[in-house]
Amino acid sequence: MSPISLPDFSQIVLIVVTALFYRSWFRNRKLEHIPTVGYSTPFLSVFSAIKFLFSGREIVEEGYIKYPGRVWKLPMLDEWLVVANGRQRVEDIRKASEDHLSGIRSNPVFYQWDYTVGPAVSENPYHINIVRGPLTRNLANQFDDIREEMILAFNGMIPCKGQEWTTVPVFEGLIEVISRITTRAFLGLDLCRNDEFRKLCVQSTMELVKGRLLHLFPNLLRPVLGKLITNVDGVLTGIEKHIAPIVHSRLEAERIHGSDWPDKPNDLITWLLDAAKASGEEQTVRNIAKRIVVFSFASTYSSAVAFAQALYMISERPEYIQPLREEVDSVIREEGWTKAAVGQLYKIDSFFRETQRFNGLGLVLMSRRVMKDFTFSDGTFVPAGTHLCVNSWGNHRDDEYYRSADIFDGFRFSREDPAEQPLMATPTLDYNAFGHGRPACPGRFFAVAELKMMLGYILTTYDFKLAYGCQHKMQWLESKVIPDKNIRMMFRKKQSV
Repeated sequence: MSPISLPDFSQIVLIVVTALFYRSWFRNRKLEHIPTVGYSTPFLSVFSAIKFLFSGREIVEEGYIKYPGRVWKLPMLDEWLVVANGRQRVEDIRKASEDHLSGIRSNPVFYQWDYTVGPAVSENPYHINIVRGPLTRNLANQFDDIREEMILAFNGMIPCKGQEWTTVPVFEGLIEVISRITTRAFLGLDLCRNDEFRKLCVQSTMELVKGRLLHLFPNLLRPVLGKLITNVDGVLTGIEKHIAPIVHSRLEAERIHGSDWPDKPNDLITWLLDAAKASGEEQTVRNIAKRIVVFSFASTYSSAVAFAQALYMISERPEYIQPLREEVDSVIREEGWTKAAVGQLYKIDSFFRETQRFNGLGLVLMSRRVMKDFTFSDGTFVPAGTHLCVNSWGNHRDDEYYRSADIFDGFRFSREDPAEQPLMATPTLDYNAFGHGRPACPGRFFAVAELKMMLGYILTTYDFKLAYGCQHKMQWLESKVIPDKNIRMMFRKKQSV
C-alpha cells in the first residue's frame, strides 16, 4: 500500500480557487439593485474581490466619486460589502436600532467567532457594558499605576545609554508597551508581569483574525475547520491556567462572605464574574478567559497602530514637536501627571484626531450586520444578512467636509476655546474613527487617554526620528490597515531629562 502524499502547490491553488468560485456563486442575490464597483457576475467578481485584497483604497475612492451620497457594493471573496457614502447615510445608520443594524454582531460574523471562541460572546455581550461602565470610571483611580507601567515598558522598549541614539523596531515594541499598560489597568500587577500570560493575550488577536478564512468553506465544515485553522482553543487553555486560581478564589470568597465581601478586588475578573452572574452565564474559568481574549482583541492592536501612525507623522513633520512639547510642559507644570491633566492636552488630541482622519485604521468603518431588512432615507433597500459599512476614507478626505482634505494639518481641530474643540473620542457624521451611534467603540475614552499619556511622555522624555531609509507608507489588506513592521526609529534621552 503506497503512502498518502501531501498535495503539491498546484493542487492547493486549485482547491483554493475552487472554494473562491463556490463562495462567489452563493453571494446574496438580493443586492442586484445596488450598483457595483468591479464585476458583479458570480465568476468574474472573484477577480474584483482579489483586486480588493491588495488595491482596496483605489476601489473605495472610485466608489465615493462615482456614487456621491449613495450606497454601492463591492465583492469580497465571501460576500458583498455594501458601502455607504456621505453624512446622510452615516446619520441613517447611526439612528438605526441594534435590532436592525447590529454593531455587536459585526466582528463575530466577519471573523467567524461563533466557530472559534463561541457564540455567547455576541449573543450575551455583557463585556461591552463593563467597558462603558466600571472600566472607564476606574481610569482616574488607576492612573498612577498605569503611568508607572508605561514608563517601565518604554524603558524596556527604548534602552537608551547616555546621549547615544538607540534604534528600535517600533510596532513590535508598541505592542509590548500597550499590552503591559492594558493588562495592568484591567487585570492588575501580577498578571501584567506574567510574560507568558501577556503573550497569550497578544497571540489571541491573531488567532481570532484567522477565523476570517472560514468564510471560504461551507457552514457544515466550519466547526471542525475552526479548530484546525486557528489555535483559539490552545490560547484559551493557556489563559485558563493563569486565571483559574484567581477565579476559584474569588468564587469561594463570594460563597463564604456574599457578593460584597471585604476587600473585593476592583478589576476586570471581578467585573466579569459579577456581570456573568447577572446575565445568566455560568461563572466558569473558560467563559472568563473568552471575555479576556475579546478585551485583548479590542484594546492592543488598534491602539498600537494608532500610536505608531502618530509617531511616524510627527517624525516626518518635526515642526510639530516643539509646540506639542510646550503644551505638555505647561499642563503638567500646573496639574501634574493625572487623568484630568491628560484631558487638557488639546493640541495632542487634535494631532491624534487628524492622524485618524488622514490615515485611520481602515478604509471603511462603522461596520454593521443587517439583522432585519433595512431601508435608507433615500429609499435604498438592504436585505437582512448584508454586511454594511461607511466609506470613512471617502468621508475623511472630502473637501466639502474638511478644507484641503488631502493635506495633513495636525492642529486642524485645535480651538482657542477648548470647549469648542471637537475631540478625538467624539464621533461626528464626517469623523468616523470610533464609529457612531450606540455601537460606537465603548473603549474609546480609555484608548484616547492612554494614547495621549504615551505621546506626552515620549515628547518630554526623548528626542526621536525615523531611522535612515525608513518611510511611512500606508498599506491595506481588504479594508484593514496593515502596519509596516519593518519601520525602525531612533531615540535618545532629551538633554533636559
